[in-house]
Amino acid sequence: MKKLLFILLLLLAAFIGGAFLLPTRVHVERSIAIERPPETVFALLNGYRHFNRWSPWAEADPDAVYRFSGPATGVGARLDWSGDPALVGEGWQEIVASQPYERIDMRLDFGTQGVADSAFIIHGDRIGSRVTWTFDTDVTEGQGMVGGLLGRYFGLFLDDWIGSDFDKGLAAFQAFAESLPRIDAVDASIERVDVEPFRVLAVNGESSLDADAISAALGQAYGSLTAWMANQGIPLGGQPLAVTLAGPEDRYRFEAAIPVDPAELDLLDPQVLEDAAPIVAKWSPSGPSVRMVHVGPYDTLAESYERLAAWMMIHGLEQGGLSWEQYVSDPGMTPESELVTHLYVQLAPATD
Repeated sequence: MKKLLFILLLLLAAFIGGAFLLPTRVHVERSIAIERPPETVFALLNGYRHFNRWSPWAEADPDAVYRFSGPATGVGARLDWSGDPALVGEGWQEIVASQPYERIDMRLDFGTQGVADSAFIIHGDRIGSRVTWTFDTDVTEGQGMVGGLLGRYFGLFLDDWIGSDFDKGLAAFQAFAESLPRIDAVDASIERVDVEPFRVLAVNGESSLDADAISAALGQAYGSLTAWMANQGIPLGGQPLAVTLAGPEDRYRFEAAIPVDPAELDLLDPQVLEDAAPIVAKWSPSGPSVRMVHVGPYDTLAESYERLAAWMMIHGLEQGGLSWEQYVSDPGMTPESELVTHLYVQLAPATD
């Protein structure tokens, strides 16, 4: 019996002594090449709205609850989760540093299982990127004496356990990123704006999807507006705009509008406006939107709208009810290659 006790004490001493020979800090990292530029990769990782599209843990516990808080992107963006203790447990992670197109640092808290630091490090060029996902933790922090000893041994297996999840997650992220349009996610000509409403005179129109037909229909609509305004002595209050309306897929329905000074409308007899139908006085579209500055001929606007839609998709933004364009340049005085048009897409209300 004494011999057995002596052996157990030796084993315990060896266990404790061996633990102190093991590192307290553990580093795990995995990398993958992605055929998208750093701007796109950074935009997808610099927040948590896309996280569960590729997270290796999302499918492990489909019933887990996720809550987003803080800003949508950058420092302060946070994700809390709560799920089956045997699968994903509960905890939170938050972006604590964000260096555009190069690095995103995060702090993770797994409750009783400890805390950790993680990062996405991005290297690349305009063609592709290499993403490295890192994980660093002190396996003894907050674990007490016994927990700290066990944690040192636990750390021996972290590279296999977490590394396999990272490999799975990065492969899913690669597939997700490469499924998106190949564009730069950051473009100086695209930005989020809060559009203020202004008074306009407007008239509805319709045409086929042919570029020449659209141009002719818009020209006719603006012609009727400017003629009526001239007859009433109302000056133009800004650049004209065209709002896209819902309609058949094979038709382009629009609202042509011209900004006016509200004081000019106040001077009009209400009966004059009533008799002007189908011309109406109303407010322009407004609210949180995305704006893109298009430079070039009108027949290339479709390409810019596609680029704008891709930019919104990458940034996790959902289109609201309206889109419109405002013709900043006078086509009668500006070369076609230098025409400036502002494209707007209204944003859907944010939801968690």
